[in-house]
Amino acid sequence: MKTLSIYLTLLFAFSLTCVYAGGGDKEPHYDRGITNRTFIPKGQWMVGATFNYSEHVNDNYQFLILNKWDGAGYTLKVSPFFGYFLKDNLAIGGRVTYQRQELRIDNLQLDLGDDINLSVQGMTEQAHMSYSTFFMRNYISLGKGNRFGLFNEVSLSYGYGQSKSMHMEDGPHDIRGLYSKTHEFNIGLSPGMVAFVNNNLALEVKMDVIGFNMKSTEQIENQVCTGSRRTSNADFNLDIFSLNIGLTLFI
Repeated sequence: MKTLSIYLTLLFAFSLTCVYAGGGDKEPHYDRGITNRTFIPKGQWMVGATFNYSEHVNDNYQFLILNKWDGAGYTLKVSPFFGYFLKDNLAIGGRVTYQRQELRIDNLQLDLGDDINLSVQGMTEQAHMSYSTFFMRNYISLGKGNRFGLFNEVSLSYGYGQSKSMHMEDGPHDIRGLYSKTHEFNIGLSPGMVAFVNNNLALEVKMDVIGFNMKSTEQIENQVCTGSRRTSNADFNLDIFSLNIGLTLFI
């Protein structure tokens, strides 16, 4: 009796499976109306560059705990790249990036409250990084025309850089110097938009959104003391300062 009950249960389950499988063909097909259009055809080459520059000058500037801030600084980033379309709307390529930063603090006071004040005077820092990047891009068109489009870029890069800083402690004859070497590894996801000015020239805007970063830094102070640091992080960040604007030539 027990064996017969098991057989009947299996037969019932099999019958239900056949009924649902047979009825699946009668369900209406849902179509989102998305069609694949050729925005950039296979065999196309692209070359271009992105550029980013920011600068600040402070004259007796005050912000929260920062008082009497005198100084200046800038960040420069230039990135030429090239790519080849293996298939319609899909390209692979490479990029070389050079980034340089400089910061000068002539005077800065930190007001921490309760008569706790710290001051920084005569501090300068210079740093530069070079990156080699491999990337893959996928394009889609906006609307029925081929003038505006969106792209998504996945990249893998390695960077090497150097930096040096000097800080006066008690006077001009008491200077602390610090030299650093940095190795950096990045995986990134960067969406962007492209607008064609004519058939071959386009303006593009790209923003770094998702990334994984590993960095290793070695330091030496006054050519005597040494130190090191290793960091890693993953983030999702919408930062307008990571916006890159450039021109791309399609040939």
